Amino acid sequence: MKNNTEKQLLYSSTASMPDGKDDQSDMGTQSGISRGEILALRQTIDELERELKNSKDVIASRDVGIAWLRSEVAALKLTLERRRKSFRYLVIDGLYLIAERSRLARNLGNMLLPSRVKALLHSESLKSQLSSQLHTLQSLQGDEQSLFPGVSNGKMDVVCLANIEWSARYQRPQHIMSQFAAKGHRIFYIARSIMPAQGEPYVMKQVAYNIYEIGLEFHDSEEFYAHRMSQENLSAANRSLARLMVDAKIREALIVVHLSYWTALAVELQKKRAWRLQYDCMDEWADFPDIGQQLLQEEEILIEKSDLVTVTASLLEKKWQAASKKCILVRNGVEFEFFSSNCVKNELLAHLEKPVIGFYGALAPWVDFQLVHYLATRRPKWNFVLVGDCFVKDLAGIDRLPNVHLLGKKAYEYMPRYLHGFDVCLIPFKLNKVTHAVDPVKFYEYISVGKPVVSVPLEEMAIYGDYVYFAREYADFLNKVEVALKENDPDLTQRRIQLAKNNDWHHRYLSMEQALQTLYEKCSIVVVSYNNADLTRQCIESIVARTMYPNYEVIIVDNASQDDTRDMLRSMQRQFPGLKLKLIINDQNRGFAAANNQGIAQAEGKYVVLLNNDTVVTNDWLESMLRHLQKSDIGLVGPVTNSVGNEAKIAVDYVNIEQMHEFAARYTIANEGRHFEISVLAMFCVAMRREVFDEIGELDEAFGIGMFEDDDYCRRIQSAGYRTVCAEDSFVHHYGQASFKKLIDSGEYQAIWDRNQAYFEKKWGAWTPHTNNRNPERLT
Repeated sequence: MKNNTEKQLLYSSTASMPDGKDDQSDMGTQSGISRGEILALRQTIDELERELKNSKDVIASRDVGIAWLRSEVAALKLTLERRRKSFRYLVIDGLYLIAERSRLARNLGNMLLPSRVKALLHSESLKSQLSSQLHTLQSLQGDEQSLFPGVSNGKMDVVCLANIEWSARYQRPQHIMSQFAAKGHRIFYIARSIMPAQGEPYVMKQVAYNIYEIGLEFHDSEEFYAHRMSQENLSAANRSLARLMVDAKIREALIVVHLSYWTALAVELQKKRAWRLQYDCMDEWADFPDIGQQLLQEEEILIEKSDLVTVTASLLEKKWQAASKKCILVRNGVEFEFFSSNCVKNELLAHLEKPVIGFYGALAPWVDFQLVHYLATRRPKWNFVLVGDCFVKDLAGIDRLPNVHLLGKKAYEYMPRYLHGFDVCLIPFKLNKVTHAVDPVKFYEYISVGKPVVSVPLEEMAIYGDYVYFAREYADFLNKVEVALKENDPDLTQRRIQLAKNNDWHHRYLSMEQALQTLYEKCSIVVVSYNNADLTRQCIESIVARTMYPNYEVIIVDNASQDDTRDMLRSMQRQFPGLKLKLIINDQNRGFAAANNQGIAQAEGKYVVLLNNDTVVTNDWLESMLRHLQKSDIGLVGPVTNSVGNEAKIAVDYVNIEQMHEFAARYTIANEGRHFEISVLAMFCVAMRREVFDEIGELDEAFGIGMFEDDDYCRRIQSAGYRTVCAEDSFVHHYGQASFKKLIDSGEYQAIWDRNQAYFEKKWGAWTPHTNNRNPERLT
């Protein structure tokens, strides 16, 4: 039976280990240290080594930052000295000081200053900006990208509202969550039976790689297998969880529920934070021992509200298919490599005479102890071994039989070793609605090494009739055990092993991952590149590393780059085979607007993002913008940044990539859910719904190489009645002007500027220069 058993199981402590003699056998060492202790020590060593490496990285980054700041100070001193001696710089500084303080001065300057003077002013300003960005680029490129301690790298977090503590047993919940963790997701495994100390908002301990067991603060205790969560406990849990989310920097997460007690909390998280909700239904709760009517009512709500319902049995699929938005069958499985590698000769059962008839799992009300008694008394020379915690008072007398050995609960790590000693494996369940809807984990584990299995005819196991001996009557069960003991069919053994291999937990995870991906509308990220291969590479790598949104594609449109950009892009296709990366290679530079239109034409997503290649994205950059786009009156949204010519620019204090990501996390978490109105969103990064793009139309390709197409598009968006907003909970680092460097150096930049400004003003009237000043209206 799966490890969501009756409520008594919730309070099980960690299993006691076998005696000292057993500890020293195959899976341990001659020193008497258990495998679990060795694994714990190794994990501690690995964590310390990671901390040491992180510390060294931080020191190195700070050294780089200090060196960079010193060079900046020296450069500023030199610039100041030159400006003191140069009338030319005094004039430029004076004009810009006036322009900065007065919009009228800016407008008059644009109208009255000769083109050569404007060109000089723009050139000097842009050269200064570009020089500053190049300094930053040099300091950033040399640093190794590192993660926040404990923060997910490109994978959304999982908030698991569990039915039992992590240590209770190691079955489906632990296996599935471990699969998510192995793929880079942080798991916050919340168990109701764990409580923090008084006055503490929560208690947390790491129980495995990337997995943290959490106890939230509750107002009072309640029978959580009988009653729904009280309003007082819901409020307390919300406060506790809110603190955890801030401390652990949880931004984008999947909610996984194992017990309907959590329904109210899960639905609130789903509604307030736009997180997807999955209910992993592992049992027919309606006939479960001591289950409360309130929980059955809550389960119906949970089924209705969940974005995805996963069930372990076809009977459960039939029950919930019509009532749910999306319901799929994801059976149980086996950690195949672990069992096949560790099911080796050992001394655990060596003292018992053969044959040994074995069972492991909870000794719970659904086990037919009368059947075990019948078998043991009819065959007194057979030894029967039952491994597992006992949760019933009446064992039908098997505890008094000399050939029945009740070994109690043992750690999961020892199961393959006990399995090695079994000659025949049993599934002796009572037949009822609960057990018929069970897909026993132990079945897959038994057959992972080819062992013969004798079971009662559970409806969910009927599909495996060629691999298992079924028997309904006691006498027939005894007969099938005798047949199994005489079995000599190597082909059948291998077929069992192959069946188990095909039902590994990893396959179950992949099924869930695929289903979960469909819950998120696809987003198409269009990146236009022109030379600057290193910047483009850094941009793509940041997308892969930092985008937690699970359903996106990247479309790169290369505008006839003359460096090694094309080779680099093809190399990245091979480097990231799982990334949906499309390449469009132009044989001439078609300009910014035309290239983006090309990319959007190939886009499959409901959402479209235009992203410059001279950017580095951060955690939750995309997810935050898409959350704002859930408001139908918002037509276009962009992030805040370090470098842009309008209100989206914010003050930053970082000097390298590591510090940039730390800064971004602090800033965006502090401004979660906030945005402000902005007249123009610079198209270094913008997001929109595809339906809005289809309504507004393509970017105007008459702007050629670029400039003013973003002003134009924002006007078109606003004219259609949509808002353009800047999201303060999304940050994207922008190097800026990378593609225009040669144009600036050659003087062509100003000519393009003048031509495009004239075209813009022909369409919309006088252009209003951008400003960094803003007084944002905060919205939540």
